[in-house]
Amino acid sequence: MLRSLHAAPAEREAAAMIAAQLSRPGDPVRTMARVGALLTPYFDKDTPRALREIEMEDWADALADFPDWAIERAAKWWKSADNPQRRKRPLEGDIAERCRIEMRAVRAARIRARSGWAGTEAPEDRERCSPEAAARAMRAAGFSPAEDFTGPKRFGATEMGQSATDEQRGAA
Repeated sequence: MLRSLHAAPAEREAAAMIAAQLSRPGDPVRTMARVGALLTPYFDKDTPRALREIEMEDWADALADFPDWAIERAAKWWKSADNPQRRKRPLEGDIAERCRIEMRAVRAARIRARSGWAGTEAPEDRERCSPEAAARAMRAAGFSPAEDFTGPKRFGATEMGQSATDEQRGAA
């Protein structure tokens, strides 16, 4: 049974607070340091430092909306055995895409905080339906009684259990 969030404002507020805390954008300096550590094995040693700094700024811009924890998890995922592309150098979009995946739980918390659903409650003192009342309801809905059930039907099968094509092959 669904209950309205109006009856559970504390749950809505808690979900919103958690989502806000987990969504706080990360520190750009930490982001650049984390990306630098991620890219270290892929660096070309002959690239000038000025170009490296511009590259780090591009990464910081691409990841600016994500929290530190999501960037950290995305970077660790990139290097892990779970990523078949781990031997290739990641691009900003690769890590941003993984950050979005890491943020799915936060997105769910935001949706829950905005929606009118607060979960389910077990009904109290609910009277069980008798077998007779269940049978009447099933007949009223057009279902035959359970005794009439003879098992699953096979499409295209005959009474003997052979398909029409088997019978045709035997006759030919």
